[in-house]
Amino acid sequence: MINIFRFIFFFIAFTAFPTFAGDDKEIYIRERRLLEEELKLSRNPDIYFVFNMKEKIIHFKSRGISLKELQIKDFNCWGTPVSVNTYQVKEKSSLIEPEREEIKPGESKKNENYKTGAFELTDMPSRYTVVLDGGISIYIKPLTEGIVSGISNFSYSSVRFITRPILMLWNVFKGKPYSAIDIVLEKNDARAFYWSLSDNSKTIIDTP
Repeated sequence: MINIFRFIFFFIAFTAFPTFAGDDKEIYIRERRLLEEELKLSRNPDIYFVFNMKEKIIHFKSRGISLKELQIKDFNCWGTPVSVNTYQVKEKSSLIEPEREEIKPGESKKNENYKTGAFELTDMPSRYTVVLDGGISIYIKPLTEGIVSGISNFSYSSVRFITRPILMLWNVFKGKPYSAIDIVLEKNDARAFYWSLSDNSKTIIDTP
């Protein structure tokens, strides 16, 4: 409750400032919009995510409190500029999804000591796609570390460099919005973000 009042205070104080000109006016509008969206999300205890692309930080938040921060190592934006708004996660996908071994009812393992293991952070993928509503896709990839990840990242970037313009033109032709954001994180940070995200999670994106 205290954090909600804090948001309200900052919102009232911010809207009391005079209108700026030029670029300052755009910054003012975006900051005000960000406060409005955070105020709405802070009214319930659910965890939401704020992409602060200017400071290169992903915030995990609840009730307006920052619970965890991930440092963005690099990013690129493609297509239609993303407005400051609340977006909902529609799905997340990776080439190899984490999964437990399925045991059908009535079946038993030969090894009586067998236990279904819980997921660990290392079970999570570090390269995946997060699809939001509004035609926005976020592509997460790990920071290059060594030859193997370097080759993988180079191949990934090469494919994206070819396919992005095609997807942009195709969506323009169909009259649909298309926005893509490439984000580079430390490997374990990428895994932690995948683990924390769920379908219908709320996010706010604040681009430069």
